Amino acid sequence: MKRVTPVLLASLITAGLSCSPLSFAQTIKTLNVSEIRPTQPAIGADEVNYKVATLQGDRQELFNDFCEDIGAKGVKTFDSQSSLAQPTSFTCLAAVGTEPDDVKSAVIAPDHRIYLTDGHHTVSTYRALANNQDFPFTVRITNDFSQLASMDLFWSTMQQQHLTWLEDPQGKPVSPTQLPQQVGLQTMQNDPYRSIVYFLRGIAYDKPDQAPPFLEFYLGSWLRTQQPVNAQQLSTKAGYMAYLQQAAATLVAAQGSQHSTDKADSPTLSQLGQRKTVNQKKLAKLAEPGGKLSILFKE
Repeated sequence: MKRVTPVLLASLITAGLSCSPLSFAQTIKTLNVSEIRPTQPAIGADEVNYKVATLQGDRQELFNDFCEDIGAKGVKTFDSQSSLAQPTSFTCLAAVGTEPDDVKSAVIAPDHRIYLTDGHHTVSTYRALANNQDFPFTVRITNDFSQLASMDLFWSTMQQQHLTWLEDPQGKPVSPTQLPQQVGLQTMQNDPYRSIVYFLRGIAYDKPDQAPPFLEFYLGSWLRTQQPVNAQQLSTKAGYMAYLQQAAATLVAAQGSQHSTDKADSPTLSQLGQRKTVNQKKLAKLAEPGGKLSILFKE
């Protein structure tokens, strides 16, 4: 078994980058997490904080999840001193990228930077657990757009291929130049609806096998217009639970043919996995001991 070290992480890069932005053999690339650029302005902070609280209490799960997310199958060894910021302090079951389908996706831009297209919440969680210290992280490059003539053309291509979400938490358009420079809680805006939709998965909707890109953001956009929330409501476990109960009922009662935004080409609620009924058992479990809201509020 190979040990996860900085040298190993840096060397496990598959050769063969293609010059064509539309015909590209996927490859594995490892870089410092601080170098990864986001393709959306916001994340759901409560989702990240819940995951941080969960993994802080289970170090084996932390390193196992991390090894899986870099395509290395799972954790092999770690101890009480192990840290994501010290890659030599733990080992994985396999070499980085052994399981490429488990690795988060990204693209290369004309500025030769790496832009994340999936895993903003995962990266933000690991950065929080590493106290924002830098560490190597592995991504799966799905498109090499480095040969495009300009960054403007890059971003228009990204929009055409549904690889970027350029709206802020209020639903207002943002330009690519307004995107943060790094992925993480400290740099990205908080979209409360993104967390709400995360907590409602399996309760008011089921993620389809062939889910539309940015499913959670579309559902969040719909909820923002149908059932606006304020920070005070989400500041306590009871308030959060009350909002989720109402939001779940609102979502399942809506017409499935309704578009998620005011754009005619936006996915409908049915396409986004809207359930016919609320899964009341799963909903109640959120607030029970060990449930997601209990963990989030440390109760």
